[in-house]
Amino acid sequence: MTVDDLLPVPWPEEAVAALDTWRQGHLIRGDLATWLATAGCVDPVTGDDFSDRGEGLLGAVAEIGDTGYFAVVSQTCDIAATGPGKRHPFVQVCPVRDLGAAFIPQKVQQARAGELVEYVHLTKPPAPGKEWAIDLRISVPLSKGALIGSSPIVGFSSEDDELDLAARIAAKFKRPALHDYLSKDLIDALNALVTKARKGSEDWCEDVEQFRLEIEGNRLVPKRVRLVVVTDVNFNAPLNFRKKNALRDLWKTLKKPLKGVGIEQSLVAFRHIEDLKAKDYRNAIPLNIPALGRGSFD
Repeated sequence: MTVDDLLPVPWPEEAVAALDTWRQGHLIRGDLATWLATAGCVDPVTGDDFSDRGEGLLGAVAEIGDTGYFAVVSQTCDIAATGPGKRHPFVQVCPVRDLGAAFIPQKVQQARAGELVEYVHLTKPPAPGKEWAIDLRISVPLSKGALIGSSPIVGFSSEDDELDLAARIAAKFKRPALHDYLSKDLIDALNALVTKARKGSEDWCEDVEQFRLEIEGNRLVPKRVRLVVVTDVNFNAPLNFRKKNALRDLWKTLKKPLKGVGIEQSLVAFRHIEDLKAKDYRNAIPLNIPALGRGSFD
């Protein structure tokens, strides 16, 4: 059997109409999930005990999540019964977690600000006042038949929030593999700098569209890096020249730590968004800095 064997031909009209009401980010009630584990042993990670079940892979079933909801994370085009969705009998769903019940307020705030890679905060949870988030660490296939027999539940308050979900899903699978210092320490330093600037009413961060990295060598073992600051104003103009100082000063403080992990540092570069060449934009790696409030970029 293949996935093609599970497709209805043709799709019933009522199924087409029902699936058209669903889109990425909608919620559905449920609390069971499945995953594959190795038979003939106790899984050293999940603890699934299939030691008496022969060999190969077996499916484990358990309640997962703590809200009784899953979020549909498949692309909206794949949810429908027409277009690309015509070839998809399943959608992918992720469990919804109650962060407020599980974590300290600081971590909940980090999730709300988009600083936790694995969680996407629901801006309109079905239980008002709850701090719920989609847990992107596990996704499981769900038959579209479950969607046809259910009504979609809205989990986000705006289209922009749903688009942010799409960007977060894409970023989790697409995000570039980088040296640990670049993916953690550098991000934290830039985020802290922007946060401090906003609290101090410094206006330079309002003119920064995004941060990118130019890397020479392997991304996991880079030889040299350059921080690229993409702006929508001319930082070279006399009145704006001082706006470079905070970022230049931070970049200087990172020279020694970078050298300590074997990475050379090039001077920080400021590029006006209208003057940035397409090839340079494409070759530079985008950095997601939550405090900047610009969302994700390709």
